[in-house]
Amino acid sequence: MARTTTRCSLCPAAQKKTHNTILMHPLFVEEAINCLPVDPVSQRQAHALREAIAPYLCLAELRRLATCGENLLTALKSIEDIPEEVQALISLLQVLLAPTKDESITRPADLAALLMLEMGALDHEEFWVACLDTKNHVQRLHCLYKGSVNSSVVRVCELFRLPLQLNSAAIIVAHNHPSSGCVASQEDIEVTKLLIQAGELLEISVLDHLIVGQGRWVSMREQGLGW
Repeated sequence: MARTTTRCSLCPAAQKKTHNTILMHPLFVEEAINCLPVDPVSQRQAHALREAIAPYLCLAELRRLATCGENLLTALKSIEDIPEEVQALISLLQVLLAPTKDESITRPADLAALLMLEMGALDHEEFWVACLDTKNHVQRLHCLYKGSVNSSVVRVCELFRLPLQLNSAAIIVAHNHPSSGCVASQEDIEVTKLLIQAGELLEISVLDHLIVGQGRWVSMREQGLGW
């Protein structure tokens, strides 16, 4: 079937090109984001990859689909003759990123890889909840808040509503720092303590609180913050 060329307004290829430094992201990068400097060879390679794939793929949609566990192939644009190499790449990412029914979240990195696709390059804060069953299988990834996240904003009843509906055994919460730093604030610690206490009453374990930055993340539990 013939395809017609379309462009997503969120795609880097549809935006005006800039000469800003490239952000090193686990998979793909946006064009208009400042970042830490990288060596010239890596910078040229990242630029070449971005230029090669942008005409065929909506990167913003890819991040959203990966986080929701949906089919990544739908991020491909409706144009003619998408190279087989590009289709194979997306199929590979689908296999690598999608949690399987037999796969458990056994460490913070298992979940951080998915969340960084969605949250790593945002210019605002978001607060996410990952609902897990008794075997730590991911039931749902849910964006709960957008904007400043602190102890006065996070409402326990809202956060635990979905886990209760899904009969979740545990949750992992995460929020991002648009500044790219991943140092936990006192507000982050207070929110974490509040959620742990509420989870104990509801018999839903709060396993971790992840802080996601640009190309990096930290586990508050591993750092002993709130636990």
